[in-house]
Amino acid sequence: MPSLNSQECTQRMGLAPETATVRGLIFNAVFKLVEQHRGAAAAAELRAKIAKKPLVDFFSYPARDFLQVLFEAGELLAPQYGSAQAAIRACGAAAVGGFFQSGVGRTLTTIIGQGDPKRLFSSAPTAYSTAVSYGQRKFSVVGERRVSLHFKGDMQPVEFHQGLLEAALQGVGCTGRVEVRRMGMDEAEYYIEW
Repeated sequence: MPSLNSQECTQRMGLAPETATVRGLIFNAVFKLVEQHRGAAAAAELRAKIAKKPLVDFFSYPARDFLQVLFEAGELLAPQYGSAQAAIRACGAAAVGGFFQSGVGRTLTTIIGQGDPKRLFSSAPTAYSTAVSYGQRKFSVVGERRVSLHFKGDMQPVEFHQGLLEAALQGVGCTGRVEVRRMGMDEAEYYIEW
């Protein structure tokens, strides 16, 4: 019998349009995290399920392939993180870490500056649209130290985005938390507070 994660992955893949893509750097961040915890052979085996050659960071690849990689990485990394959901959250954090280490990410951090989460997250809809080809994201200021991002048409699990947004907050030198209000399998509201 397939695991709950397998069933959820299949459902999410069904929500992904055939034209939906994810940049290679996000895939590569997940492969790197698997390599760190499970070794190079495990990372290479995971990559081989979707591609014969290494992925190029700024090329686009099918979102359905990314979902497969993400959910399998969640299972592989569950022992290190305590659950598949926590592992998927760690994959999200790794994805933004990879972005902030890239040339584009370093430039964005320089432009935004440290300690300015509102400015960072106000750019999130544009940043996401450079990394993926699907979904809509809307930024809103909720309070002095609280903002929200509304995601619609995004089939990635909320844990992935929660980890990504928490790591982005840390990337500008702030500590805080990200609360999630699920509205459907492809829609959620993320409240970011620091």
